[in-house]
Amino acid sequence: MTSTSLVRQLGLIVRFAATTSIALVCLLALPVLADKPAANPKVVVDARRDGDAVVVEAHSILNAQRQTAWEVLTDYEHYPQFVPDLTSSQVLMRSGNTVIVEQKGVAGFFLFHFPLEVRLSVTEYPFEQVTSSAIGGNFKDTTGAYQLIVEGEQLRVTYTGRLIPTFRLPPFFGVTAIRIAVEKQFTGLVKEIQRRETLLAKPAQ
Repeated sequence: MTSTSLVRQLGLIVRFAATTSIALVCLLALPVLADKPAANPKVVVDARRDGDAVVVEAHSILNAQRQTAWEVLTDYEHYPQFVPDLTSSQVLMRSGNTVIVEQKGVAGFFLFHFPLEVRLSVTEYPFEQVTSSAIGGNFKDTTGAYQLIVEGEQLRVTYTGRLIPTFRLPPFFGVTAIRIAVEKQFTGLVKEIQRRETLLAKPAQ
């Protein structure tokens, strides 16, 4: 056998081994890809200063029913289980469609952290909107609103808030800290909506 033939055969063997290895890797990856959970819905959050206030707007589009989203938004006492930074959330009073909710926690960004202590007067408009205003705590003259908007087969969840903290925000990254805190909490709500919707879609065992 000539050296040229030997080199040619070795080349064929190497190519065959490489192809086989790639195919094997692909086959092994298939179960992993099949079991990989669906990607989390995209969350968009924007924040800006407006005098002493920080105005925040957030939205996400989900493949979920409005009923599921409503149940998550109004599940106040379980918020700490799926909303980051919250350590407690208690319903103090309920009268008709008005709820008094007290929430506590700690939020922050980089070296700046601030306590979350707020008492909210919440008004529920079933399956469409939840509005709130601060009546105590370390946020004053603060208002917020969640809306559930059906768009074809999808659901748009939006949040708009005007937040005025009683504490001083750092001049350079204070708005960023508030935006990140709201983004984490809004994302936690969105993920919980998607999680519950996925459980509802699973066939009964």
